[in-house]
Amino acid sequence: MPAKHNVKDYQMHPLLAVALIATAQPAPAWLAGDWEPYSNAFIGLHMLSVQGNNTLSWKDCSNASFEVVDTSDNSVTIHLAKNSRCTLDDAPPTRMDTVRFTLRDNHCDLGVAVYASPDAAKRNEPSAEGLYGKSRCPSGPASQAAANLSTTTR
Repeated sequence: MPAKHNVKDYQMHPLLAVALIATAQPAPAWLAGDWEPYSNAFIGLHMLSVQGNNTLSWKDCSNASFEVVDTSDNSVTIHLAKNSRCTLDDAPPTRMDTVRFTLRDNHCDLGVAVYASPDAAKRNEPSAEGLYGKSRCPSGPASQAAANLSTTTR
């Protein structure tokens, strides 16, 4: 006769849950805040807002959780949670899976590359790429920044 299992048998021990949360890599502090789109590829997605608790809001997805998969001094690659509703404005909409953010030397502009899958990120085949910036930075009007970077959705 098979052993009976109690629901309690399948619950995570609180110490294990705390250990797993503690090992999650936080996004770098420079990524947090509101970023405005400079590039035509991202104008329809509007403001990108990154919170310090590894969540972001972007167009139709709000408080989408992500995990940091790679980071360096000026670059971070994130993987959005499977249940996120973040999509590009193409037709049909491409689901955002992996996003690479690269902070420019002026610390005001953010290169953004969106990938449909981890494999596309490994092959460096973005579905869209462009530039975002902080509104309070002296990097110039959005039209100048966009003119300096050719962007298209692919």
